[in-house]
Amino acid sequence: MVAGFFILGLRKAKLFLNLLRFSHAGRQAILNEKNRLQVGLDWLIRSFAGVIVFLAIYTICWTVIPYFSNAGLPVDTIEEVAWSREWLLGIYRHPPMMIWLVGIAWKISGGWIGSPYVASGVAFAVGLVFIYLLVRISRPASQAGLAVLTTPLVYFFGPQLPQWNANIAQLPFAGLFLYAAFRGVMTRSLGWTLLAGLAAGGGLLGKYSFGLIALFAAVGLLADPVARSRVKVLHILLAFVVCVATFLPHVWWFFTAPMNTVDYFRMSAERTEGTALGHLISPLLVIMGAVGVLIPTIIVAARGLDHVSAPRRVDSAVDRSLKVYLGFVVIGPIAISAFIGALGGGLIKDQWLIAYVLAAPALVVMLVVPNGVEVTWRKSAAIFYVACLVVLAIAYPVEREAHYWRANGRPVLWAPLMPAEPMAEAGQALWHKAVSAAGQPDMPIRIVAGGPEAAGVANVTPGRPAWFEHFHQGYSPWVTDELIRNQGILATEEVPVDYPAAHGLCVAAQENFDWRNGRGGQGRIATLTVLLPEALCRPAQ
Repeated sequence: MVAGFFILGLRKAKLFLNLLRFSHAGRQAILNEKNRLQVGLDWLIRSFAGVIVFLAIYTICWTVIPYFSNAGLPVDTIEEVAWSREWLLGIYRHPPMMIWLVGIAWKISGGWIGSPYVASGVAFAVGLVFIYLLVRISRPASQAGLAVLTTPLVYFFGPQLPQWNANIAQLPFAGLFLYAAFRGVMTRSLGWTLLAGLAAGGGLLGKYSFGLIALFAAVGLLADPVARSRVKVLHILLAFVVCVATFLPHVWWFFTAPMNTVDYFRMSAERTEGTALGHLISPLLVIMGAVGVLIPTIIVAARGLDHVSAPRRVDSAVDRSLKVYLGFVVIGPIAISAFIGALGGGLIKDQWLIAYVLAAPALVVMLVVPNGVEVTWRKSAAIFYVACLVVLAIAYPVEREAHYWRANGRPVLWAPLMPAEPMAEAGQALWHKAVSAAGQPDMPIRIVAGGPEAAGVANVTPGRPAWFEHFHQGYSPWVTDELIRNQGILATEEVPVDYPAAHGLCVAAQENFDWRNGRGGQGRIATLTVLLPEALCRPAQ
């Protein structure tokens, strides 16, 4: 009997070795059949270096594409660059992180108009680096790399990416928080937990709604028994203190700001109130939008990969904890957004979901791909992947061009297609003419007043004047009465009738400027006005 079992064992061992040889030969055949595109994509997902190379290339691409597609910056970005001059603790619309980060990019680049696009790409890349490290806690490198490479298939991280705003500014903090919080709890590390608190504070300084990410991260950790057993209450309390300390200066600003931020929120809420049908449609649009943008990622993860190795021995409990954690982090904030849409009935802008979807492709990969296996690209998936990226890249300039195509002689006034430089040059010429007529040898422009176009003029005018938003000192408290009386104003919109006399100014010069769009076609007639201190107008009379 023993001999029989021995012989049977030898046969099974021989069969097993033959299977291994066949498996190895099969894998080698697959590798030999791979084209250069597959080999390249496999290299990118297989190592951290490949991920970094991909993110660097992607950042460069999404700097070049909008730079050559736009004649001016997107409207939100124009305003944020102008606000960044003041290094504020807050503005009446959002916390200050978005203006701090774009201000740093603007400063480093010497005021290059493309620097906000670089800031967007870097913010996205930094966020994804931490998502990669998060997935690597329980998954092989190729799966973590796949999570990174499939994230740009999400529409938000293609055509929406160059729109630097509060949503994009959250991305590096979202990635860092998710990684540090999970690692801090699972390893019971005080340092990582405190770093998570710091990242949460930075995320809240990006946008108040970042609180939903922190809230559902906590719920996800407590929902899983393994993660819950590793929570150290003292560490969490200390991290909360760090978060509050980071956010506290903005809280002080919030309650002392000249402009009542609560009133602005109330006004914004009133603008988004919808119809009875909107209460039904709005949440459906949120859910359909969130699922819709993930379809290309789901297709690649579910049907586009070969598993080239047997599952390795892994800690399944940690992997399950991570899936639960990411499930709550991704689904929870989106569900709350849908609920808000149902409650208010107004439109929930798709870009508000950007930070919530950052970890969604990683969740898709973890749900669809078995734990412990290395993956490679199939030929069809590699072609599909590149085609999707190309379509998203082309969609951006095509969307811009469509505004010209559909104009049919009508004005094109969309902010990205209206260059600020010609208006700034006309404003400077008019200003110097008025100053010279007033008998002054030189007097730099210190204030530009008006709407977003004035912000654009201020951004590209030498000396970078302050932006005086719609002549409203509540919006621009850094523009003081003393500064106005002593320095005067270059205005790009109609000046309120009683404003000059009430502030010790006079109309020194005025002209209509034919503001052309980026192709030199019809834009609008802008009235440029030079308001100088009243004393300087007397010699000109």
